[in-house]
Amino acid sequence: MTGISTDQQLSKEQQVLFDYIQDIIDYPDEALIEELDDNGIETVEQFEDAFAGSYEGTKSDYGTVKMQVQRMLNAASESPEAQFTEELVSDCGYLENDIPSFISNHIDYQAIWDCELIHDYFTIEHRNTSLFFSRHF
Repeated sequence: MTGISTDQQLSKEQQVLFDYIQDIIDYPDEALIEELDDNGIETVEQFEDAFAGSYEGTKSDYGTVKMQVQRMLNAASESPEAQFTEELVSDCGYLENDIPSFISNHIDYQAIWDCELIHDYFTIEHRNTSLFFSRHF
């Protein structure tokens, strides 16, 4: 699918960005393009430099009573921010020095996001998915 049919037309640059992200993000729409634009991402090049990944779920999903109970039962209930942080920490090689599992299993990736990474990355919630972008592009 190319193009977007909306009441309000996208600029040529926004249309190029929209066409590009269709293969990366499920069901992009004008609202997503506007959010990207509001965060300074106006071109394909800026998107490529800033986009850091996507994870199922949104921040609001992880504050519900159901999710709090799952966390207490140690079910897989990591927030998208915690998932992103864990993958980033792993990809950067910070856990490669044979850290014992009794330590690595208790790293609070949500706290790392909340205290450190939130300053370097931002999220856009789109259709039950959290999209992560670097602030430094």
